[in-house]
Amino acid sequence: MTEEQLVKSLRRGDLSALEELMDRYTPYVSSVVSRILRGRGPDAEELTADVFLAAWDNRDKLRPGKVKGWLGAVARNRAFNLLRADRENLPLEEDVLLLETDGPDRELDKKETARLVNRALAQLDKPQRELFVRHYYYGQTVQEAALAMGLNLSTAKTWLRRGRETLKAILEKEGYGHEAAGNLQADG
Repeated sequence: MTEEQLVKSLRRGDLSALEELMDRYTPYVSSVVSRILRGRGPDAEELTADVFLAAWDNRDKLRPGKVKGWLGAVARNRAFNLLRADRENLPLEEDVLLLETDGPDRELDKKETARLVNRALAQLDKPQRELFVRHYYYGQTVQEAALAMGLNLSTAKTWLRRGRETLKAILEKEGYGHEAAGNLQADG
């Protein structure tokens, strides 16, 4: 069946055309989704199915010769929307990014440092804050965090550098001195 015949059958509401569409394009759609949602197999499978449901619901909008592009665009958009939704729910724990100190007041210093770090993080834009938390709190590499957020690597590195500079400035302003602020080292 040609793509033109497939689109005409879909528009008529022929379920066998939907099955043909899925047989033909599931590997492609699954590949697009899986590249964005690395390591999230169940989400990728569900989202792949959702793309074909969207194709069925929007079958009047499908155009011969453009079906694959339409499916790919819907797959990408929905995968990134899922990542964005997860990002908005990313918790910012109170004890995020505790800096180590020596001495008997270690617990008090930890709490004070956590308060300062959280205040500094609150000054970052939400995507920059998420990147910072993913990298320093959840231990993702810069590349993993950038990929999960749909950023290129150089942007992620720039955001992390700016975040460290912001934290350093706030720590120095609060009297933590150059040594404490200097613990915010650059990452590769």
